[in-house]
Amino acid sequence: MRSSNLIFIAGLIFILLTDTIFWIQLKQYLNKKWQILLYGLHTLFFICTLILFQYSVSRLKGPDSYFWIEKLIGLLFLFYTPKLIYTVFNGIGLLLRRCCQRISKLIRLFSGILAGALFLILLYSLTLGRYNYKIETVNLTLENLPAEFDHFKIVQLSDIHLGSFGESYPGMRKLVGEVNRLQPDIIVFTGDMVNNFAAEMSPWITLFQEMKASYGKYAITGNHDYGDYTRWPTETDKRNNLNQFFENMKSMGFHMLNNDRIPIVEGRDTLWLVGVENWGNPPFPRYGKLDVAIDSLPGQACIILLSHDPSHWRGEVLQVPRIALTLSGHTHAMQFGIKIGKNEWSPAQYIYPEYDGLYRHQNQYLYVSRGQGYLGFPGRIGLRPVITEFILHPNR
Repeated sequence: MRSSNLIFIAGLIFILLTDTIFWIQLKQYLNKKWQILLYGLHTLFFICTLILFQYSVSRLKGPDSYFWIEKLIGLLFLFYTPKLIYTVFNGIGLLLRRCCQRISKLIRLFSGILAGALFLILLYSLTLGRYNYKIETVNLTLENLPAEFDHFKIVQLSDIHLGSFGESYPGMRKLVGEVNRLQPDIIVFTGDMVNNFAAEMSPWITLFQEMKASYGKYAITGNHDYGDYTRWPTETDKRNNLNQFFENMKSMGFHMLNNDRIPIVEGRDTLWLVGVENWGNPPFPRYGKLDVAIDSLPGQACIILLSHDPSHWRGEVLQVPRIALTLSGHTHAMQFGIKIGKNEWSPAQYIYPEYDGLYRHQNQYLYVSRGQGYLGFPGRIGLRPVITEFILHPNR
């Protein structure tokens, strides 16, 4: 049986079971006619939503696929996560009615408050929270950074996933405005501009041309940019899609660093910007060729590396001490987490040792951006989308 069919059956069972328990628990607040009517309409609506989700997964193969699938995922999360929490805690309260009536009432009250708060948090994350960008400023002192690059400013973007947004999405213009307000020397994009299709970029090319940097804009490919996550009629179609992706990136004003490097020259000094194609642990592809990208660079060169997947840092980069700073993305910090002061938790940490923010090993740094877009769940819970500005300083 196909995995999408299994997901549909599991989802259908979950909806019916959750709704049945939920409405049984609410029967004391509604008469029987209203209970049956509301239960029937409510459950029918979400079964139709699930059917539409199944149809979208199996049939839609174009640039709009992710947009509709993600909206349905968001709708199901918005209503069924609070409902599940309510039924579990309220059920515990109901079981305690006979032996501990006061505790029973408190638990049932708590279940309603918790479910209501969770609904509001999810609603915010699916709306304004999607583009409530956090500007994060990171001052870095780098080994071998030439003196002319003191206070040089790099702005990093990552994982925008343009196919996840409708053409009226206000977050994109806000993103361009925030980047330009920072007045960067260079802008770097560390992969996953699209979900699969080069056509996802078409509505945004003119807007992204407005994004400016004194020394230019540079980018690399992420695992989604190759179009590996859909079925193409032929290999030629897939190859043409990737070629169009590169054309669109060029039209946006980005210089692609595909296992390549470029010198950033200031006065008599040079900073080397190196970019590799996606290099990740299985099942993600390893197209990156770091040895090719840094071949014959001067021994004392200060290198900043763009590599989409932070797994590359432990996999290869730490064996090359000349690479002072690696900029990555990919993880999204799973679009969910809690950060209080310097303490942070996200389920992403159980998959990636380096999943969000700045890491250091001796004189080498890695920064993992949680990105500006989303994939799957159409929002951000707790950990806001981030725009990062790096201000560089030489090690004097």
